[in-house]
Amino acid sequence: MSFIKLCGIVAAAVIVTGCAHPITINPDFSKLERDATQQPINKSVGYFIAPSVRDLPVETPGGGGDKVTYLPYRDLEPAIYKMLSNVFTGVTRLTAASGDPAIQKNNLVLVVTPKLTTTSSSPSPLTWPPTVFGVELSLDVADAAGKPVMTYKSVGEGKAEFSEFKVDFGLSARRASQDALLKMQKTLLAAPELRK
Repeated sequence: MSFIKLCGIVAAAVIVTGCAHPITINPDFSKLERDATQQPINKSVGYFIAPSVRDLPVETPGGGGDKVTYLPYRDLEPAIYKMLSNVFTGVTRLTAASGDPAIQKNNLVLVVTPKLTTTSSSPSPLTWPPTVFGVELSLDVADAAGKPVMTYKSVGEGKAEFSEFKVDFGLSARRASQDALLKMQKTLLAAPELRK
């Protein structure tokens, strides 16, 4: 096989498969606030994110045949903590979903385990950042003994056009994360079973 033909095959493979560009999906913290008229739930809770998923990379489509890669749990953990702190009077990070000494030490009444699912897309054949991003946030809530209480879900969507994201490639993702977190916050604050 000639060298020129081999180069052509390699170039075609790169064009077809694209490449994965790193982005972050953490939202603007200043926009994760609780309405001053809403009272937090007077309970101390813990949240647990398994180390096996905290640093797990995810790859989803971008534009131009390229993909984006990010660490959803690591990117969103500080924002999840902030959102839970807006909802509950006390929040503790746990090292285990059950059996963690911090549960008893801090008188935690609930343990929250977040689960994240993300999607992205872009119709652009020329730019790689996603113009549409989706974040589905699910919170499995159990009592201090590990008995399931409820599962809450929210779905956030973020959009961004080229003129907006040319200096912030993860803008649609940040907007989707913010949307999902604020929707979840509203859901939790309005849940009567959490105030019992």
